[in-house]
Amino acid sequence: MKKIKMQLFGSFCLTSGTAVLGEEAICSNKITRMLAYLLIYRDCTLTHRQLIDVFWEDGARNPEGALRNLMYRIRNVLKILGDEKFICSMPGVYRWNPEIEVETDYEQFEKKAALLRLTEDDGRKEKLCRDIIDCYRGNVSAQIMDEPWILPKVTWYQSVYMDTVKELCKILERTERWEENEEICRQALTVDSLDENIHCSLIQSLYKQKKYNLALYQYEKANQLFYERMGIRNPENLWAVFQKMISETEECTADINKILSEESELENSQGVFFCNYQIFRQIYQVEVRRVHRLGITEFIILLTVQRVNRAWQSSAIDYGMIEGMDILEDAVRGILKTGDVAARYSQNQVILLLPACTYESGVRAAERIQKNFRGNIGNRKLKLTYELAELSAQK
Repeated sequence: MKKIKMQLFGSFCLTSGTAVLGEEAICSNKITRMLAYLLIYRDCTLTHRQLIDVFWEDGARNPEGALRNLMYRIRNVLKILGDEKFICSMPGVYRWNPEIEVETDYEQFEKKAALLRLTEDDGRKEKLCRDIIDCYRGNVSAQIMDEPWILPKVTWYQSVYMDTVKELCKILERTERWEENEEICRQALTVDSLDENIHCSLIQSLYKQKKYNLALYQYEKANQLFYERMGIRNPENLWAVFQKMISETEECTADINKILSEESELENSQGVFFCNYQIFRQIYQVEVRRVHRLGITEFIILLTVQRVNRAWQSSAIDYGMIEGMDILEDAVRGILKTGDVAARYSQNQVILLLPACTYESGVRAAERIQKNFRGNIGNRKLKLTYELAELSAQK
């Protein structure tokens, strides 16, 4: 008898020798789901009633007829793999033919995950971790993953994958293989972009490779993501990694200043550098010393978004204000130039640092931002005000 290989991760696929049956060839979500169910529970005899309860829970007019029709279609689709009798039927029951061996990626994943829990040697651990990560091509096929009968497995598989990545990161960090660790972390964040520990490991890897500007950019990007998705600013672990970066070496201040001249390494590198306020303060301190030493003029601008004719109730989430701040950030990014620095100062304020800028040009920049903001807020009852102060006058 043939041996069938089943791929569940990424996309559903069956192979037998050179024959391949994938989702495109199946052309039916219902067939894909039933076929996956039959294979996952291939050691069980499944009654008609069980299958109807799983796949026709919304109530079909003739569920027995619908089930027979679906099994007929599945048998025809499986002919791509050969003429064997893949599905056996007996009075009132169906099951996968037990004489046809099936090898699955998810069971390999489960076995290796179980072995990893029992392994203490770092070399063996690393090999198992890499095998598990390679096996996981993304979670269970999108055509199946929202089915109630597989949801617990979907959640568990993702959890095991992320835990495995963290285990591998520990090994790579101990052996100072920072470039490899960076690659692993970036891959994991495509699966779960809100895992704080993976963000921390990625930032540390960039920092250890002396990619200071990219590390700071990644910190700001992660911080913004947690704020937008979860309403959290400076998550504890992320903040601790940032503080460690700043305190570990005096070179940090110089490297932060270099961000403005090394933006080509960053995404969307042209234009204003939009950063976290803590990074802004570091740049600000450098600029204050430079202004006093050279006797030049620079200005900071404070932009404030306010409600019109209504007080903002801080006890509730003000979605209009959140949208307004996003519109303001877009305006700042679109108008300011390379060399300028911006940061969110508070939940309704943005602060700007404009090197080599006169008062008049600062006012013009602020008014252009104001005009852009007014043109994009739509019907939101918001207004934007600004204040200018000379950097050299700040203490």
